[in-house]
Amino acid sequence: MDYSDYLSDPSPSSTPTIKTIAEHAVWKYSSVFLAQPFEVAKTVLQVRAPSSAQKGPTQAATADHARRRRMQHRANDVHQDYEVSSDSDYDSPSYFTATAPLEHTPTRQSRARRRKDSLDWNQISDAPPSHVPTAPKPSPHTLDLKSPSSLTAALSILWQTEGAWGVWKGTNSTYFHSILLSTLTSFARSFLAAIFAIPDPSLSFQLSPSAGSAGGLDILSSPNPIFSLAVAVSAASVAGILLSPLDIARTKLMLTPSTHPPRSVMSTLNSLSSWTLPWSIAPVTFLHSALPTFVSTSLPLFLRSKLSIDPLLTPNVYAVATFIGQGLELGVKLPLETVLRRGQIHIAQSTVKNQGMQTVVEIGPYKGLAGTMRSIVYEEGERSTKTIPATATAAARAGRPVRESQPRKGQGLEGLWRGWRIGMWGLIGVWGAATLGGVGSNGGEF
Repeated sequence: MDYSDYLSDPSPSSTPTIKTIAEHAVWKYSSVFLAQPFEVAKTVLQVRAPSSAQKGPTQAATADHARRRRMQHRANDVHQDYEVSSDSDYDSPSYFTATAPLEHTPTRQSRARRRKDSLDWNQISDAPPSHVPTAPKPSPHTLDLKSPSSLTAALSILWQTEGAWGVWKGTNSTYFHSILLSTLTSFARSFLAAIFAIPDPSLSFQLSPSAGSAGGLDILSSPNPIFSLAVAVSAASVAGILLSPLDIARTKLMLTPSTHPPRSVMSTLNSLSSWTLPWSIAPVTFLHSALPTFVSTSLPLFLRSKLSIDPLLTPNVYAVATFIGQGLELGVKLPLETVLRRGQIHIAQSTVKNQGMQTVVEIGPYKGLAGTMRSIVYEEGERSTKTIPATATAAARAGRPVRESQPRKGQGLEGLWRGWRIGMWGLIGVWGAATLGGVGSNGGEF
């Protein structure tokens, strides 16, 4: 690299450049390596179908078996009582007949009634015991998750079941995906900015490291902020669509047992039906890439134009507002990510090469964007509603019975935001580092 004709300083050698690239690659891989266990556990919780949703047939069969048992016991009691009453009839004296002892002769009706009762009892007692179908025996690789929202419980069960390989599944694919995503996003953003003759938002000058926007982009100094926002959102959407096959392979590696091949990135990509974005998950893929970028990039413009919060005049308020904007971005991203992960694993399972593919949890249904959200909130599993203590106390004082809460169908809104706690802790770490002027001022990964 010879820049002597353009710069007065000596041209940089290739050694420092290679060293800088290697250091950045190691730092990037280290950040992905530290965050991967939480990413795997979060993905497991997002795609998992509640266990109560798969217990309907078994519960119905158990109820039918209990009903048959009750009928059998009732018939047994009736038969025993009838025998006792019949025996007592034989021994009871006849007060309205002659005093001479007469032989007791049962009537035709009593004989028919006894014969009918005997037949009914024989049919019940001789009937083979009804077979109660039990739930299919789960695979040894299936995780027994007690809590549908505990990230630490999922990590613990993953470690107990598969060891370290199960906790860090898909690390290489996540690393390649993050590198390619940032590279393609930067390239598409620069390309579109050059076409529309506007400054690249990623190259805009930021006055203070702690005043950076939530997504690492600054459109405040752009001559046309709306165009810059459109360029940033379009670039993120294009990169997400192009890397969708790699993201599907990454999801498959995280949700299949670590002992089941294939485990390499290229072999998993080859097991897919095509290297293009499937139409069934195209809308959610576009929204998952575009909406978070729109929220993070438009936040600085909204703060300055609508709320008069400037990074130079009010730096502390701007930093707090940036943190709130990052939380809003996380709140927009998680529901879309939940639906996307379900769609991706269903695409991977529908491939001919992956027929009979085992997963570490039972996968929930995928019914499109709105249908999957509705299924998670209102249809899958059950959730209990807690009784308010004040209401229970008032009812007890008034002498009214306290109504116990009945379980409601569906996971509720909480089912769309699995993993929000660890996401907030990551945001707190990144925001704290950016506020103190350390690494992470550009919105790095946790």
